[in-house]
Amino acid sequence: PDGNFTEQVAHAITEVVRQEKVDLLIDLHEASPEYPVINAIVAHERAMPLAVNVVMNLELRDIKIGLEPSPQNLHGLTHREIGDHTEALAVLMETANPAQGRLRGKTSAELVLTGKDRMYIKAFGAKRLYVDFDEKGHPLSERVCRHLAGIDEFLKAFTEAMPDRPVILSALPAPEDIREQGIGPFLNPAPSLN
Repeated sequence: PDGNFTEQVAHAITEVVRQEKVDLLIDLHEASPEYPVINAIVAHERAMPLAVNVVMNLELRDIKIGLEPSPQNLHGLTHREIGDHTEALAVLMETANPAQGRLRGKTSAELVLTGKDRMYIKAFGAKRLYVDFDEKGHPLSERVCRHLAGIDEFLKAFTEAMPDRPVILSALPAPEDIREQGIGPFLNPAPSLN
């Protein structure tokens, strides 16, 4: 609690997890296509059985995803620290976002939204990436779909593993609906300034 600002934020998050008795923590991230842990779940060892179930169910939904163990000696990562210092099952999910990479062309709103980048197509051809990359890119809607499908499967797997503490969630858009309609129809309208 008396550390630098980042340490204070980390402490506050950990305390919320402890005080609220959080059962499952899912840390959602995006990373550059040249990052080795991409389109993957990283799970603390206590969360690994749940994560294995999730990966299998995502594969059945035609969503390719990797699974990595949280390195026990790599401190400072949410899945490691929350998993070690709370009762929560902690995982991280990564999707590919070309706008975050260093091999991309010009950063723009279009790149963030469409995930299309000709430099990444070349990098994929040169075997410099850890994710497939073609002219379709990795649009925001795909990245949101991956995370939503992962959340959905984690909640189902948790409820199956802990039937005395079921997680019931409403208003979660189906990833398939986002693929068809885009993200816009599922966002709340901006509040009126009047």
